[in-house]
Amino acid sequence: MKQIEFAAAGKPEEVVVYADAEAPSGTGPDEVLVKVLAFPINPADLLTMQGIYPRLDTTTSAIGNEAVGEIAAVGANVGNLVPGDRVILLSLNNWREFRLLKASEVVKVSTHGDVVQQAGLKVNPATANLLLHQFVELKAGDWIIQNAANSAVGRAAIQLARILGIKTVNIVRRSDVLDELRALGADVVLLDGDDLPQRVGAATENATIPLGIDCVSGNATDRIASCLGPGATLAIYGAISGERANVAPGTIVFNDLRIRGLWLSKYLMDAPREAIEALYRRLDGVSISGQMTTKIDSIFRADDIKGAVRRASQTGIDGKVIVTFN
Repeated sequence: MKQIEFAAAGKPEEVVVYADAEAPSGTGPDEVLVKVLAFPINPADLLTMQGIYPRLDTTTSAIGNEAVGEIAAVGANVGNLVPGDRVILLSLNNWREFRLLKASEVVKVSTHGDVVQQAGLKVNPATANLLLHQFVELKAGDWIIQNAANSAVGRAAIQLARILGIKTVNIVRRSDVLDELRALGADVVLLDGDDLPQRVGAATENATIPLGIDCVSGNATDRIASCLGPGATLAIYGAISGERANVAPGTIVFNDLRIRGLWLSKYLMDAPREAIEALYRRLDGVSISGQMTTKIDSIFRADDIKGAVRRASQTGIDGKVIVTFN
């Protein structure tokens, strides 16, 4: 079989390899064999190849945070999956033509869904959904504010919030995406800047905003925090600027601000199985219905993984880069 791997850290397009690997043989009683169909290239995958993120499993040269596939075989004790079922892989190192896993490491999705869309459900839409539900009990008509609104998580948050009737203020750093995000369902889209709190107040008629979402860090964190109401929560799930998150002490003290973090991997490790299944069942459903879509930049074959990684590494790409094994 084939798999995508890298042996040593470096420039992703130079170190990534489409390689031969030993195919799994047989399935244990609680295992399933998955034929991988498609996967997206995420920033975390690129950062792992660069050596910035650690390789969590040093027993393999394979890589890959996400994938969707089809059950090829099941073990004797697996009662809820059959060959032909389509599944999302919850494991790591998934960019392999075949993946042998515990049945608990996959989640069933619909065979009627778009494989390209399902390939990216595990990380970005799930993160967006958890940000909207884990920290604040939001109701229809409430406002939230997020930065990096043009990211895959930001776009998913816009669409999921719209379904719930939640209004969104979306902060971006590029003027060319303003109209696009409005068309996606964003209520307010603004360019980031030092006067952000004043412009957010004008755009929302000084509405109290109970939830802020930050993945930029640096001074952008303080600008988001300064837009929030008393007792609000600021949820941080990333730091794409590479800087420390800065929040003025007065913003925290006088507004009684709560600051929380979200790491999807920890959620998937700790959450009850039924909660994980419900999460992906919902995301798969809204994807199939067309209420939530992931923007796709390009689709590559696995044997052109260097080209795919090169494209995913470029700045200003227009959506997700997807790779297929067939």
